[in-house]
Amino acid sequence: MSGGMKAVVVGGTGAVGREVVGQLLCSPRWSSVTAVGRRAAEAPAEYKDKEGYDASKLHNVVVDMDKLETDGRAAFEGADSVFCCLGTTRPTAGSAEAFRKVDLHYVEAAARAAAACKVPHFGLVSAQGANAGVWASDWKLFHGLLYMKTKGQAEEAVKAARFPYASILRPGLLERGELARGMEKMVARIMSSVKVSQVAHCMIADAERWHAERAAAAGSGGAGGEPEVKLFEMKAIQGFA
Repeated sequence: MSGGMKAVVVGGTGAVGREVVGQLLCSPRWSSVTAVGRRAAEAPAEYKDKEGYDASKLHNVVVDMDKLETDGRAAFEGADSVFCCLGTTRPTAGSAEAFRKVDLHYVEAAARAAAACKVPHFGLVSAQGANAGVWASDWKLFHGLLYMKTKGQAEEAVKAARFPYASILRPGLLERGELARGMEKMVARIMSSVKVSQVAHCMIADAERWHAERAAAAGSGGAGGEPEVKLFEMKAIQGFA
């Protein structure tokens, strides 16, 4: 596969998004990395000393996320892959509706913008147990159910956009490295977890695989076909080489 691909990262300031940005800036396969979000993104410090790291590839597009489809649309033009790493928590967001805005409505907007710009691949970081059909309530007591439903609805929005290829990752407990709080670190020691760097690696390496296969198929006259959706459950992400 030749180099020169363009990536767009939506949610590049979060735990997984930062890792995606860092790994893309180290990869020779990607010549341009555009981070779209309400704040400028940058790679974690440890990536800056790695072989191949090129900060000049990073372009930040800071937008009002409520206007993503209009003010941010130009950033999606010509992209080969969009990596959507949006996500928040209810305490951080402040309410159930504010949580849904980030984890569902902004994901929907990103998918629509990417589809309108004919981006061939859309990758989404979802969550273990995502299920659009589960009963849920805005009551705090039932937030676990609302979380699963919202993540499932976001997955369905990505599927509905009918990208040539959509990859959906469903990690469980995340090891967030320097961003982890004390309780998170303790829980990660006793429960099955996955490093955010591994989630990013799985997302990017699978995208590179698909683009390589697509290029090979096009060269032999075999490109095309129905939209493909691939789900990566927790064990598949943990074991991805």
